[in-house]
Amino acid sequence: MSEHGAPGPSTGEAAPTGGGRLRAVLPSVALNGVVPFLVYLLARPYLPGDAVALALAMAVPVVCTVGAFAWRRRVDAIGAIAVIAYGVALIVVLLSGGDPFVLKLQEAVVTGPLGLVFLLSAAMRRPILLLAARLANRRGSPVSAEAERRRRHASTVLTAIMGGTLVVHASALTVLALVLSTTETLALSRLVGLAILGLGLAVLLWYRARLQSAAQAAARAAEGTTGR
Repeated sequence: MSEHGAPGPSTGEAAPTGGGRLRAVLPSVALNGVVPFLVYLLARPYLPGDAVALALAMAVPVVCTVGAFAWRRRVDAIGAIAVIAYGVALIVVLLSGGDPFVLKLQEAVVTGPLGLVFLLSAAMRRPILLLAARLANRRGSPVSAEAERRRRHASTVLTAIMGGTLVVHASALTVLALVLSTTETLALSRLVGLAILGLGLAVLLWYRARLQSAAQAAARAAEGTTGR
């Protein structure tokens, strides 16, 4: 405390700023976006086809992500998505007889179906986020009907935002894979995909902050009413 009673400087770690978060994400973006593109360019002349070169290029960030997890016991969100997408894409490629188009889709083979599931659950008024919250809090205290209605509405909107973001992401990557060459797709798809996911996350955080502001305003109003 200072001599005037004001709190002194915190001795804990400062929260990361926007620039700090960006610097923390850049290595993952480079590993999952730039490195596969460079590996593909270097390896393609020496390999028999696009499918083999794509598989090799996309395997690099997967190996690095798995190795980083084994070493640091910390999951890289972008790398985890790449690992899942790579596994699904390889299975589909094997089933399709080695069609490289599936590998060009990259994360779209995961985000597309997942986004449709999210949107369908929101349309049916059974949002996945609400179901997950109930499973995680089975022994929670009961809430009023009005509180349950607000929670269902918020979960539906959040689920719809997530589903819409994932579907737009998959659609954009699919269009790029259809109209661009393999080299151009690798150069642009990861950057475009991350931009779409980042925009969706910004909308998600904005709506969440709006919900928190509304809840705080309602709490203050309730305190004012009981204090009279």
